[in-house]
Amino acid sequence: MAEFIVNAEVRNKVGKGDSKKLRAKNQIPGVIYGKDFTPVHIALSRTEFEKVYSKCNRNSIIQLKLGGAESREVIVRDKQKDAISHAYTHIDFQAIQKNVPIRVEVDLEFTGTPIGRKSGGIFTTMCKQVRIECLPDKIPQVIQLDVTDLDAGQSLHVSDIKAGNFKVVTNQKIALCQISQIKDEVEEGAPAAAAAGTAAAGAAAPAAPAAATPAAAPAKGK
Repeated sequence: MAEFIVNAEVRNKVGKGDSKKLRAKNQIPGVIYGKDFTPVHIALSRTEFEKVYSKCNRNSIIQLKLGGAESREVIVRDKQKDAISHAYTHIDFQAIQKNVPIRVEVDLEFTGTPIGRKSGGIFTTMCKQVRIECLPDKIPQVIQLDVTDLDAGQSLHVSDIKAGNFKVVTNQKIALCQISQIKDEVEEGAPAAAAAGTAAAGAAAPAAPAAATPAAAPAKGK
């Protein structure tokens, strides 16, 4: 079932001090955990892990060889990197069992060109992955969604994902993508044009004549 193999060593010492020593020796501290499984602390060769992991996708199954005949099939659940060097500093693995369903995040891939784009609509993605539940060997690399028939003002939701060898556990009402409807530029420009015409008409109107100043009354004789 595992696509990739990585060698690892079980370590009995844990803590910041031990992890720092491992990193200085070009090793990565890690842990394996899972349901009904006692966590196991391990150390990995940084060079070997990075070489293998560069070929993996989000949910690739990896076989960790722990020395002798012992091994575990796992997926990478979490990984930490140094903020400056971007080197891996810790890896969390989840142990899996062939016949036990597992929940994972899977990326979405939108295919086709929406017909709504022909009328000026803008295609927007709102969700790039969903959470599913399935057997470990049935995990899809991606889930494809055909958006060819998506017209302006329409959207796709989680409920539109076709069922396969998995069950989608993400909320069915969440929107995944949409085509925004763009208003006609002529309609948008009409109010502005009308306002401009009114202003121009007002400026062209002749000014009202100023009121005449009344003449001063003659002085009374004495």
